[in-house]
Amino acid sequence: MQSKNIRANIFSMTIRKRKSTFRLTVSHFKILETVDELNEQHDYPTAKGVNNILSGKPDPETKKFINLKTFGTLLSFPGRKLCSYILNMVRRGYLTYVYDEKSDQMYLKITEKGKAELFTFNKKHKTSYKKKTPTLHAEVAHIE
Repeated sequence: MQSKNIRANIFSMTIRKRKSTFRLTVSHFKILETVDELNEQHDYPTAKGVNNILSGKPDPETKKFINLKTFGTLLSFPGRKLCSYILNMVRRGYLTYVYDEKSDQMYLKITEKGKAELFTFNKKHKTSYKKKTPTLHAEVAHIE
């Protein structure tokens, strides 16, 4: 009798799915803000493009986006972590992919759910993002 209950408990534990909660952080909102601002200009970035903008890399492609509120606000994020954040937001419906036939690439677009969440966040937090600049260290220093 007791072994039946043990088997039943083990069986029910394996069937139950682990409920994980997903909370958007400020970093998620920076990504949403970036994609939203670009989409309003009819520009659609890739995950790498979002990474370049948020990490503040002024290459020829991102040069025209220097005036974005979020440009250079996530310097310390490695590209893999940012891509993981973006993938999680795509899976949960905050972002979606748009296919471009000309370039045969998938680009990011913010969804209505993402816009609603971003609007709610901006309404509650009314803060501006602080642009960061990478610290430059001289290769040779004169010390006396």
